[in-house]
Amino acid sequence: MNKNELAKEQDNNLKKLQNQVTEAALEVQKNIGPGFSPQDYCRALAHEFTLRKIPFESKIDVDLPYKGNIAGKYQLDFIIDQRMILSVLAAEEISDTDRSRQRNFLKALTLDLGMVVNFADERVEMKAVYR
Repeated sequence: MNKNELAKEQDNNLKKLQNQVTEAALEVQKNIGPGFSPQDYCRALAHEFTLRKIPFESKIDVDLPYKGNIAGKYQLDFIIDQRMILSVLAAEEISDTDRSRQRNFLKALTLDLGMVVNFADERVEMKAVYR
């Protein structure tokens, strides 16, 4: 398999993973609805991922490196299949800051895809973020 074919296959696999995560988030929203805390949605998503056999890690501690030192520590909601970061919100909207933070985590972890999911409204809001 040449480089272009490999890159195309990896892109297709990431899109498939993104679709699976989207479907799981929609299922959680359908069954729970708006008005709960991000932690509630994280627990529901973790259960949904387990039911769907989507590999994930939750509550991942990540260091914020700065010139050889650690400037801070953050906790990510999910890393899905060791290929994608997922952040869960229950806020008015997904802000530019939320997307920028996600992009910086992607860079720090050398991953290409992240998603921010906001459960605050009747319709779940989702934004893909690329490194």
